Amino acid sequence: MICHTDGLVLRGFRMSESSKVVVLFSRDYGKLRLVAKGARRPKSKFGASLEPMTWGRYVFYRQDNRELQILSEGDIAHAFEPVKQHYGRMAAGSAICEFLDHITEDEDRNPLLFSIALEAMRWVGSIAEIALDVPVWYFQIRAAGAVGYRPHMSGCVQCGARLQRHRLGFSPGLGGTLCDKHAGVGMRVQFETVNFMAHLQVGRPDRIDLSLLRGVNRAEVTRILRAFFDQHIESRYRPKALDFFERLRAAEPALPYGAGIQDL
Repeated sequence: MICHTDGLVLRGFRMSESSKVVVLFSRDYGKLRLVAKGARRPKSKFGASLEPMTWGRYVFYRQDNRELQILSEGDIAHAFEPVKQHYGRMAAGSAICEFLDHITEDEDRNPLLFSIALEAMRWVGSIAEIALDVPVWYFQIRAAGAVGYRPHMSGCVQCGARLQRHRLGFSPGLGGTLCDKHAGVGMRVQFETVNFMAHLQVGRPDRIDLSLLRGVNRAEVTRILRAFFDQHIESRYRPKALDFFERLRAAEPALPYGAGIQDL
């Protein structure tokens, strides 16, 4: 069967001297593994459409019960050039793509997750460099909801109480935030951190109030997300690109963002 779909290229690897396998997260079919015959030749008909972090339109031959499908055409819809031409942005985009690969199964259709990934990639290309963490956090938080692991951020997961500006907690096992009364059973977190994460969970990139970053601690958000996904996503490894991005950002001046906030 001949199939047409939009997709985001997550990664690729060599199959033979002239061909490669491309891992594509598609709008209509979920994650696909496609054989692109001749893609490694200098004058391949696929051009740059199979490069990682590329959104394109693809045609492939699909056969049930087959792990590798045959790709026949690929055209670029958006190359995300601002992401690929900047070291920090490329690290953020790679983290998003590998994390998407990490949390999805083959051919598990999820159009919402596809849309969230494209939103996050666009945002990586346009946001101020000082706030590059934000699209990566946004993708992790929104993706968790799209695959059925939405963290509870709007109140206490234990008793339902509204969160106040006191000592708060976050429990990876319980899957959400804890009020002052129950904070002792979870990780200690600041109100500003929880508030911003909740904002990312319900907002779209053009509606996110980046001024809220003033009180957010980068290391705290990273620790919460790492613990949450370690608890809820079964895997033997952590995405290397995400680890690299977190180390890259940790080497830079820590949040709060201070004077740079006016540039956001």
